[in-house]
Amino acid sequence: MKIWKSNIKGDDKIIAYYDKTIYKGNPKPDEVETVIRELNIGKQTSSLFGIPQKLLKEVNFEVGKNYIEVLFGLDSTEHLKINDVNKKQEVFDFLRNEIPNSSYEVEKYSKFKAGKKPLFAMAFILILFSWAFYLATEIENGNQYEIVGSGRSITSIVLAIASIGTLNVILLFGILFCIALLGFVLKTKNPKVVHKIIIAPRL
Repeated sequence: MKIWKSNIKGDDKIIAYYDKTIYKGNPKPDEVETVIRELNIGKQTSSLFGIPQKLLKEVNFEVGKNYIEVLFGLDSTEHLKINDVNKKQEVFDFLRNEIPNSSYEVEKYSKFKAGKKPLFAMAFILILFSWAFYLATEIENGNQYEIVGSGRSITSIVLAIASIGTLNVILLFGILFCIALLGFVLKTKNPKVVHKIIIAPRL
């Protein structure tokens, strides 16, 4: 058994590994010691959420994040919230040594992989901008367009944007593009490094 407790704001107050189960929870401050005593004597407590070892798929430690990500079950994710870097490393190392039938690897993202999502976002924004700007220009030149159908399609959205005028279209998409560009710069400046505990599936 191993128990970690924390009073740091944003942390899970209790993280524990006991009887092949990862526990986490945030009992009231005056209940923390009681919950820990119950764990120490092997008593089950409803104050903590438990993830049985047999359900684990991955445990991920991403450098720079204030949590350890636990993937389990069919498609479930839980975060062990830990702000202290050394403590987060301690918890991860303990789980790495304690969980059987597991392997350890480090995934270092390339600049392209790190910036792929904002890059695609920029491309999508440019496509929408070109479409909306063309329609806005046509509207300002006297052409009229009418939405056929429910009006909930992407065409109706682009047409609604185009109706605000070419200058406003430029301003709107300029802001969106700058946000996506900033995301791309930040993500590619420090690509993700993720330490992974990968648990072999049970046969």
